Amino acid sequence: MPTLSTRRAPWLACLGLLALPAAADIAEVVDGEGNRMRFEYQDQQLRINPADQEGYMIVRDGRTYVVQDSDGQIMVLDLSQAMSMFGGMARAATPETVDVRVESLEATGREETVAGIPGEVWRLRYIDEDGQTRETDMVLSEDARARGFRDAVFLMAKSIADSVDMDLEGTDKLQQQLASRDLGVLRYGQDMRITSLDTTRVDDARFVLPAEPTDLSGLGNLFGGGQQGGANGGGLGSLFGGNGGSDTAEDGGESADDAGNAVENATKEIGKAFGKLFGN
Repeated sequence: MPTLSTRRAPWLACLGLLALPAAADIAEVVDGEGNRMRFEYQDQQLRINPADQEGYMIVRDGRTYVVQDSDGQIMVLDLSQAMSMFGGMARAATPETVDVRVESLEATGREETVAGIPGEVWRLRYIDEDGQTRETDMVLSEDARARGFRDAVFLMAKSIADSVDMDLEGTDKLQQQLASRDLGVLRYGQDMRITSLDTTRVDDARFVLPAEPTDLSGLGNLFGGGQQGGANGGGLGSLFGGNGGSDTAEDGGESADDAGNAVENATKEIGKAFGKLFGN
């Protein structure tokens, strides 16, 4: 199952920072493997569009949604509901956003311009999710656009952390240091670099869900046994490639193995949709 792990994206863990209203900007970002993403953010809304992918992610109203277009069929997944329905299996499909502990952040005295914005190189020392001490450099800037991007990344990290019932205490020290210096982020090691950053008005329509979120409770009922599993019609079967949905409601006697397969298919689909966003 594809995941967005801090091993692949440690910048996400370290940059889950300040709960401030985000600016209205569009940022183009490239990661260490050359994958490109477009961040569009305004107020407390965020949309992330990976290049050459059929899916995208929307954060709004304090919730994270994964949208996937598969051959013209739109699927919208509410990450919070997925976590509550599928527990540990669905949790494996989401990033480990909070398992990094910052040790120190020190200025190097070197300057670097990223995406036309001047910044200063800082050295970050942190403990990763495996307990290993690591170091990387960051390019930080007082530019308002860099601070806006910092807040957009926080919005994403906080929403995902809330979905999996985790907190962001591990980044407190970095939060305090960046807040006291009023610094934003332009580059994180070789893992993340902004290629362009423009202040603009983002159309509100960019943050509207293209369909109602898929109700996953039907799959949860396969284990509960106390409610009808066909409340959602055949939608789940078509989305997850199984015969859950209406077939289950008709015979009511689906085996535990079949139920397990349905949930496994669902969580794999959640992981696939989320993983596609970041090229995993």
